Amino acid sequence: MEYKYSQDDNFEDFACGRVIYHKTGMPSFPVRLANEIYRRCLSYLESKENITLYDPCCGGGYLLTVLGVQNNHSIGKLYGSDIDPTAVSLAADNLSLLTKAGLEKRKQELQQMYTQFGKQSHLDALDSLPVFANLLAKELPSEVFLLDILSDQLADRNFTADIICVDVPYGNMVSWSADDTDAINIMIQNLSHFMNEDTVLAVISDKKQKLNYDQFRRLEKNNIGKRKFELLQLL
Repeated sequence: MEYKYSQDDNFEDFACGRVIYHKTGMPSFPVRLANEIYRRCLSYLESKENITLYDPCCGGGYLLTVLGVQNNHSIGKLYGSDIDPTAVSLAADNLSLLTKAGLEKRKQELQQMYTQFGKQSHLDALDSLPVFANLLAKELPSEVFLLDILSDQLADRNFTADIICVDVPYGNMVSWSADDTDAINIMIQNLSHFMNEDTVLAVISDKKQKLNYDQFRRLEKNNIGKRKFELLQLL
């Protein structure tokens, strides 16, 4: 795949467990690819600012946090949901890094850890904090909530997203509450609840997983190693 919007760069400041909180089993995501997918979605929208971004399988909130920092100028609010309460709690901590108070709290934690353990990794993390602060032209509000996106219990969530970006759970790290073959299509059908005709849905999945396009039109399909991402809009 040819990158159109995201330059190759050193993204070590955004490594899991450095500034961004991490727990074992919570996936990360390539930063350059995350930016590329988000910016391709943005290119299809008439408005390029105050974007509402939603990740329905957010895990520890890594993808949302990275996008919130790297694309701070265009994003207005972030929503994340997950079926796992531990993941939702971690995502809330990570999204707090998109505020001055959250960054200050993280700074105090890292300083305390360095005082206690004296590890170089804690100094490296402290060196990375200004990168976050310098990129945050504005604080970003966020909301994270517990939700099984495969369920039919969506009625109490009534926001509409401009961009939805979902990295479909895969491998042994996660388990769906339905068969994998059907789950991805149940998910994208349910995501229409959070969409209007302008919303762009980015689905990152295994190449073997086939999407049902009954109510969508495909804007793009791109292969990335063993996986792919597709950009969709409602018909």
